[in-house]
Parts: sequence; C-alpha cells; structure tokens
Amino acid sequence: MIIRKNDLFKKILKWVLPLLVIGAGLVISSAIRNSRPVVATTTALKTMTTIRGIVAKRTSFRPVIHAQGTVKAKQQIDLVPEIAGKVIWISPNFAEGGLFREGETLLRVDPRNYEFAVARTRASVADARNLLVLEQAEAELARTEWEELGGGEASALVLREPQMESARAKLASAEADLDRALLDLERTILKAPFDGRIEEKKTDIGQYVSLGNNLAVLYSTDIAEILLPLTDGELGKLDLQFVYAGEKSVQKVVEVRLFASVGGKRRSWRGNIVRVAGTVDLNSRMLSVIVEVENPYRVQDGGAPLLNGLFVEVEIPGKEMQDVFMLPRSALHNQTQVVLVDEDDRLRSRDIDIIHSTPQQIIVRGLRDGDRVNTSPLEILIEGIKVKWSLEAIQEDNP
Repeated sequence: MIIRKNDLFKKILKWVLPLLVIGAGLVISSAIRNSRPVVATTTALKTMTTIRGIVAKRTSFRPVIHAQGTVKAKQQIDLVPEIAGKVIWISPNFAEGGLFREGETLLRVDPRNYEFAVARTRASVADARNLLVLEQAEAELARTEWEELGGGEASALVLREPQMESARAKLASAEADLDRALLDLERTILKAPFDGRIEEKKTDIGQYVSLGNNLAVLYSTDIAEILLPLTDGELGKLDLQFVYAGEKSVQKVVEVRLFASVGGKRRSWRGNIVRVAGTVDLNSRMLSVIVEVENPYRVQDGGAPLLNGLFVEVEIPGKEMQDVFMLPRSALHNQTQVVLVDEDDRLRSRDIDIIHSTPQQIIVRGLRDGDRVNTSPLEILIEGIKVKWSLEAIQEDNP
C-alpha cells in the first residue's frame, strides 16, 4: 500500500512541477515588464542643410599682373683703348662704383710717342705743300714760255700737269697722316661716353696697355631696364598693341610699379613698358617685355636708388575686362565649376570660365546677374538637393 502512494506522488510531481516552473517564469517576466520605465516616443523630423553664399553681380575689372626681373643698365660697355702706351694718370672717380659724367677724363696714356708722330707728320705736310707750290710755279713758267713760242695748244706734259697732280696727292697723303697722328694723340685721353658708374676696374697707373685691352666695365645711370618674362595668358591680359607696333605715345604708356627691399625697407619705383622682346624664349616658351626706369639713381624724399643687379617685383596693370563676376575662391568647385542655388532652393552645378585669379578671389564669366553662388565647403555635391540659403558678406579684394 505504501508503494502505491509513493508512485502516485511521483506522478503528481512529474506533471505539476513543470507547470509551477512555467507559472513562476510568467510571474517574473510580468514583474520585470511592469517595472521598466516608460519611454516617450517621437516622430522623426526631416532636416535640411543650410549653406552660405553670395549673389553674383556683373562688374568690370582691371587685373594686375605680377612679374619679377633683375635691374640692368640700358648701356654697358668695356672701356678699351685705341692706342698703346703706359697709363700715367687716372681720375679719382676711376674706381669700382665711381660715378662720372659724360665727357669726363677717366685716364691718360703717355702721349710723347704720339706727339713725336704729330711733329713728323707736320714736317711732311710742310714739305708736300712746298713741293706743290714749286710745281705750280714751274707749270706757270712752262705755260708762259710755250705761249711766247707760239706753238699752239700745249700738251698736259708740257704744262707739267702730271707733276702737279703728284704734288697734290703727296700733300693730301701728308695731311691724312697728320690727321691720323692728331687722332692718336687725342686718343691718349680716355673720356666717359655717357653719365655712368664703373662696375669693374681692370688697370691702374704704370700699367702698359695695348690696343684692345679691357681697362674697365662701365654702365650708364640715366636709364635702367628690367626684362620681365610673361606667359601667353598674362600677355593676353595686357594692352600692348602700341608696343608691338613700335608706337611712342605718351597717352599709351603702360606705367608699372617696382618693389624691392633696400636697406631693410620695402622701396618702390615707377617705370614704363617700352618694348617687347623680338623672340619667344625657346626653353621657357615665354615672351618678355622690357621696362625702363629713368634716372634710377636719383634719390628723393628718403627713397633709395634702383641699383644695378637688384631683383625686383613688378606690378603691371592689365586692360579693363567687362561683363565679369568677382567671386571668393571658396566658391570654386571641382576647379572649373561653381554651385548655384536655383529658384526652388536646390543645388545646381555650373561650368565657368576663369579669366583671372588671386589667392583670395577668382574673376569669371559664365554667370548671370542675381545668381546665388554657394561658398560653403561641399565634400559631395548632390544635384537637386533642397537646402536653406544664407547670404554671406564678401570682403572686397584688389587683385
């Protein structure tokens, strides 16, 4: 009887125990669900990108072309003697960096040999002149005697005309020798051919110089030149038609400004474009314009001289461009495009023609008055996406 009761108890546990476990799990899960905090639900809002930009405005623009070059004198020569001899005197200004005026004596060569030559040739001229006078007298006497004889028309030989021509030729030769001797004597004094300075001195007192020796390097100080190589695009922005044609009109002069550091300060000068180089450089494929500066060594109002060999920066005003648009560089997209905001506030890309640029601005064609141009950075452009427009104030730049 006891065994039967145990079997019955086991059967009850076999069916009741799982039900108890399931019930306990339901109770526990219900308690956990009821104990968690209530989270408020919201509806997702669709956001819209806000961009900044400017309104394009048609305008005119005059670009400034920046170039660089080295100052050099318009005239530079080697001082070379045309005679030989010993240097017996030099000017105090005959030194490197020395200033001189046109016609100023720079040095003298020993003139004694040339003075002797002048004396000899003068004696030869006197002899030749006496010979000619004697022949003229002989010819006149021969004419008189012939007429007294009544022999008719006299021949040239009778009238001593060959002897007369020979005497005249000898006199002309002697006078030419005298002129040559006087010229050589004059050349013993070497004078400055223009206002200038001495770049390099190569001789001194006591040195014997020969014909063709280089005694010094001289350069003029009245006009300085700067050669400025320009690209084809830069030349296209300049009005140089009168320069190409070789015209010289004051009204058409292109004035430029030059800048360089002298004495620890940034100095400036003014010059004019006077001509264009005759050929394109074969290596750089660039064409150069030549700027002239008058009186480069004249110092006024605490300025500084425009020294020969100085490296300068040059600003050249270009020709005025009409119907262009000035944009900040931040408006440029993909190097050749801008991004516009259309009437429906949607983004649209547009190709443009960049005609000039600076580190801050670009000057373009290809827009219309009133176009809204984006200036916000865009990593990826989605054509037609709707945006909010915000007008940005743009600072003026002087390209």
